[in-house]
Amino acid sequence: MNDLEDLKRRLQEVYSATTVEHVLHPRNTEPIPNPDGFGEIQSGHHESLKIWLRVRNDIILDSAFWTNGCAATIACGSMTTEIAKDKTVKEALAISAGDIAEALVDLPEGNFHCAELAAGALRLALKDCLAMQQQPWKKLYRK
Repeated sequence: MNDLEDLKRRLQEVYSATTVEHVLHPRNTEPIPNPDGFGEIQSGHHESLKIWLRVRNDIILDSAFWTNGCAATIACGSMTTEIAKDKTVKEALAISAGDIAEALVDLPEGNFHCAELAAGALRLALKDCLAMQQQPWKKLYRK
């Protein structure tokens, strides 16, 4: 058995097939240049999660994430970017940690903080997007 097969087997002992798929093949991992919204959050477990958004006409066209967190945080970040796409900003603001955990199918209770981290980063990115819409000149001064 090679290392990847062993990792997959160990993940399957803990997580659903959906979660394992998002851990091994995370979606939307490339940062979006000059995003319309950006959010970064850190947990008490020293995990960081960043989310970038591209929004046009109030619709999220693209989203991306980065994390230095555990397998569950990777899956939550990946799933969050998938859930947010094609939603309005208002609809995306309603995405909760419970929605993310449910989409991953039986995320273990001990990993629920990972879904909370992803939902928090999304909320910060959406708030940033709304702020940029009210003061678009600020986007010129982003790093």
